[in-house]
Amino acid sequence: MIEHARRLVRYRGLLWNLALSELKAKHRQTALGMVWALLQPVSLMVVYTIVFSLFVNVPVGDSPYALFAYVGLVTWLFFSTSVSAGTASVVAQMNLITKANFPREVIPLSKLIASGFDFLIGWGCFMILLAWYGTPLTSAWCVFPWILTVQVLFIAGIVLWGAALYVLKRDVGSLLPLVLQVWMYLSPVIYPADLIPSAYRAFYLLNPMAAVIEAYRSVTLGGAIPPLAVMAPATVIALTVFVSGYVYFKHTEVRFADIM
Repeated sequence: MIEHARRLVRYRGLLWNLALSELKAKHRQTALGMVWALLQPVSLMVVYTIVFSLFVNVPVGDSPYALFAYVGLVTWLFFSTSVSAGTASVVAQMNLITKANFPREVIPLSKLIASGFDFLIGWGCFMILLAWYGTPLTSAWCVFPWILTVQVLFIAGIVLWGAALYVLKRDVGSLLPLVLQVWMYLSPVIYPADLIPSAYRAFYLLNPMAAVIEAYRSVTLGGAIPPLAVMAPATVIALTVFVSGYVYFKHTEVRFADIM
């Protein structure tokens, strides 16, 4: 693992260039350019705010439902976009895989970085929304990097698992949209985790995406540091998924050229 990580660091230029190429290809020849990164979360926020604050009253405490939904949506879209793009990335780059010698994990991880640009733009928009609604920044924001690290580690692990499995079993590509859709409804994207019965809530929050979304809301909207009982298990699970995903990817990559 240490040697693989060192080699990945040596190829960080390639990782960065692939991420930039992905970002440019996504927004090339589009009239709105990077604005598209905001269009999906903002439009979904408007729709869900109308439905769940006017027609169906979902209790979200003192926070405006628009802010509540936006945090969940921008966090989830980073996850789903990274996993969807990263899972198919190795197969899509089969010509590069068979002709060049470089750490193969660079390919799926570049998709995560490209999606991360949109994620950062989304948070920039969120800061504007906070100012619009008059929500102050508090000292709880100091744990934001911890939450982000947990999220990135978990996404990277899932991306590495998915990319390797997709090379071996193309059924993964057909199954992935269903898994992501179910996973979204099992995460507090558009509803608070408080709606989950207390007897099941601890188990529910073992889903790292549920823990991360709730932690972001606690920091940004509640002005409180998320409980250690929520973040500690999420951190351990995210680190485990990342390490196991990296190990499995490196174990499998020797077969990529033969299979493809």
